[in-house]
Amino acid sequence: MSPTKTGPSGSPPDLPRDRWFHGVHAYSMAKENFPSSSPAKTASPTTLKDLDVYGTLREKHVRLTSRQIRVMYDDVRERTLRVLGGLTPAQVRATPEPSVNPFDWGIGHLAHFYEYMILALLAPDFDNEKTFLPGHDKHALFDSFRANHADRWNPLGVVGTDPTLTEVHNYLSDVTDRLKLCLGTSDRENELLDPVTTYLHTYGILHEHWHVEDFVQTRHTLGYSAPATVPTNNTSTSVAANCWGGFVAVPNKVRSFQTPKGGALPGYVTVPAGRYTLGAQRDDAWVFDAERWGHEIAVPSFRLAKACVTNREFLVFVNNGGYDAKKFWSHEGWRWLSTNKSFVSDPKNANVSPDEACRTGKNTKAPRYWTRPFLEKKNGTDEWFEFLFDAQTPTPLRPHAPVTHVTWYEAEAYCAWVGGRLPTEAEWEVAARTTPTNYLGKQSDAAGASGASGRRLYPWGSDPPTIENSNLDGFTGGTTDVAAYPSGESGWGCRGMLGNVWEWTQSAFLPFPGFAMDFPYRENSAPWFGYRKVCKGGCWATSSPIARAGYRHSFWPEMNAVYTGFRVCMDGGGAGKL
Repeated sequence: MSPTKTGPSGSPPDLPRDRWFHGVHAYSMAKENFPSSSPAKTASPTTLKDLDVYGTLREKHVRLTSRQIRVMYDDVRERTLRVLGGLTPAQVRATPEPSVNPFDWGIGHLAHFYEYMILALLAPDFDNEKTFLPGHDKHALFDSFRANHADRWNPLGVVGTDPTLTEVHNYLSDVTDRLKLCLGTSDRENELLDPVTTYLHTYGILHEHWHVEDFVQTRHTLGYSAPATVPTNNTSTSVAANCWGGFVAVPNKVRSFQTPKGGALPGYVTVPAGRYTLGAQRDDAWVFDAERWGHEIAVPSFRLAKACVTNREFLVFVNNGGYDAKKFWSHEGWRWLSTNKSFVSDPKNANVSPDEACRTGKNTKAPRYWTRPFLEKKNGTDEWFEFLFDAQTPTPLRPHAPVTHVTWYEAEAYCAWVGGRLPTEAEWEVAARTTPTNYLGKQSDAAGASGASGRRLYPWGSDPPTIENSNLDGFTGGTTDVAAYPSGESGWGCRGMLGNVWEWTQSAFLPFPGFAMDFPYRENSAPWFGYRKVCKGGCWATSSPIARAGYRHSFWPEMNAVYTGFRVCMDGGGAGKL
């Protein structure tokens, strides 16, 4: 059925309606429904705004130059190719696993997103169907809401075609080249683009940054080699520091960067009761839909750990039978743990070794990837080790690194064991984004607070992330001690709140008052509300343009392949058992 020529009652005639809905990525604007007065090669900002029935495109106000966008494209592509480097052809297709995707599927998915979410809007007259990956059903292959997860390992059997690795790489580079053409000629590279065009290009780039982290996680989950940690191309002199045009130089010391040592950071900070604006403001440089919009809430007094729980601290819980003490686990958490125990004890799984169980998330005594390789050997010990990437021999636990790859249930149980709980999203943000002075309304914050309630963009202020203040961008190749990066400490004295590990919060992932879905990516948040838990802060593999203290990420509570950790919170003046 062809689109109608006139809109419904109350809408202007002859304007193409928004055809992006939950679970459905439209091909593009129907050409016969595209205003004839629009430019032949690129869509006008006004027309694009009219497509968005929720009106979110009309909020956009940040303008970048063509040159800034080009450098952002080059930066994210260098990261993507770097973290994909060194994989064998068999590894590219990857081992089927519930928490990952094949690498070649991921490359095609990036290209598909760029083509149908960005290019189809910016250049609706361009005949991309004949130009990019001809002969393949790209939607059935690479649309994440159409391609069943299991089918991604069997494209030939399900779709009927199986693009080669060269074809999907060319697909991604060809679409990106076409998007760069939409930026105009080099003689105008310093002219500002309009806010809508800036936003669409940036959204596609941020989507690729998300998958850079996914690719790193997939390599670790499947036991593949670790990716290169720093740019290997000497022409890479800067990396994107945010998504509104900021860059930081790649100093020489990054190329020989040594993981900083910092030890432990015990203790708590006390935050008095106050009021806090949770959510984005309309003048923020970037807003994802889940952050829309700010609303003031009362926050009771609380105490928050200065650092995330370390391996050594969590080991005490493990050694004291924490995984066998039902009283510390929620109903859902005990069910998750019992399911794992049933799998391990099932005679049908007798051929699954303890190491295999711990590497595939069927852990029953300790976090995923923890193992006791000498437990059953003569004169063996019960010392715990951890598997890292492709290491055939596990590594001794690093005592002061944050415990990682824990589910929300495990974090919840540990907190209950010490007499505490996970922080709410609001409590976490108060500790990360305010200072004692601006939170209590005494004076402005000279360190760089801005926006509602004097909130900081980053825990340390408004300056962008660097290798001196945070563990981001994959430069360290893994987590660092929780006391590292003192210059990244928040105004309240909490450390490591940006980078290193994603931090679980107590809060369910739900919409804020005034929520409206992003355009054109309707599926970014809405399908996941109510099922996931909010995570904050980013991890060591997160790109800086993603990492903001106000960013709302989310994972299912049973997920443990991702780089998740946590810190303990206490009510008011409570000291718990610590």
